[in-house]
Amino acid sequence: MFSLIKEKLQQLWGRFQAGPVGSFFRWWTGELKQAMPAAWREKLLRAFRRVTVQLDDAELLLGVDENRLQSKLQALSLSQDVSVQKQQVADVLEANDLAEAPRFLLLNKGTVLSKQISLPQAAEPNLAQVLSFEMDRQTPFKASAVYFDWNVLERGGPTGQLRLELFVVPRGEVDEAMKLLDGRGFTLAGVDVVEEGRTLGLNLLPAALRTRTINRKARLNYALGALALLLLAAVMAQSLYLRAHQVDELEGAIAQVQGEARKVMRIKEQIEDTSEAAGFLARRRAETPLAIELLADVTRLLPDDTYLDRLVIGRDSVQLQGKSQNAQRLIERVNESDLLDDAAFRGSTRLDARSGLEIFEVNAAVVAAGGE
Repeated sequence: MFSLIKEKLQQLWGRFQAGPVGSFFRWWTGELKQAMPAAWREKLLRAFRRVTVQLDDAELLLGVDENRLQSKLQALSLSQDVSVQKQQVADVLEANDLAEAPRFLLLNKGTVLSKQISLPQAAEPNLAQVLSFEMDRQTPFKASAVYFDWNVLERGGPTGQLRLELFVVPRGEVDEAMKLLDGRGFTLAGVDVVEEGRTLGLNLLPAALRTRTINRKARLNYALGALALLLLAAVMAQSLYLRAHQVDELEGAIAQVQGEARKVMRIKEQIEDTSEAAGFLARRRAETPLAIELLADVTRLLPDDTYLDRLVIGRDSVQLQGKSQNAQRLIERVNESDLLDDAAFRGSTRLDARSGLEIFEVNAAVVAAGGE
């Protein structure tokens, strides 16, 4: 029952990490760490230190893994008495404040089978199960004969697939090393891979075989950190409340002043609009001849053999349509006017079959006052 619940929790955690919330959380925690003071960041890294052990021929190499960087502590000969060496290990860890740190067996990358593979993106929440099914196809081993873990290299990408690197080690090698270390008081929380002095952040050991280490100092640090965050949040909330209250009062006063200012502006705009309209009308009257003046001028200009069918007096132009015995001379006569200028035919003249007169249409521009 417990293993089933644990498996379900692992699946949920996998889905969380694969989703957008998991991506945002990883980005947010990374930015938060970068924003911390260097001293705080160092203390945080020390809280996540891991004790490492490597088996090298006849020696047991103790080290510490801090932020993926591997540093050596001490080398102990495996030929010593087991009980003596067990005490030596305890003394070394106690002296370096690592007695409660999790303990990992490190394997050189050259001794571990690694392979890059691509899988559908939908497989990420259940990668452990999918890789178990794929094990005999991707490697020379069956899933029951190996311990494995993976690192995700790319999500999505051009092909929309999940690209990862699979790490596999035969169970027999790890089981033999665990048996040797267990007799020396070295119970493992995991198995990682080291390459050129840096660990890869893996854990090849199945969850059922991992020893859970209770780090009381880390727990205390977490509790103090959580308390500090709560106090900070409370102070920020109070500050925001007071500021919001002050802002509301200030906004009310500003709104009142703005309302009065808008009233003044509306009155000012009305006065300006009225003044502009009156000035515009006065200018138009001064600049543009009256329609009756234009009508009188057109009557004076047209000869007796010419009469109009249509006269349109616009703001800037006059349009004359009618018939005449000699339409060509009308352009010259209209241009002689003091009120009209730029006279021109609109289209060509044509002969009216019934009257024998030329049909014309003339456009002329109205001369503004003061124009020549």
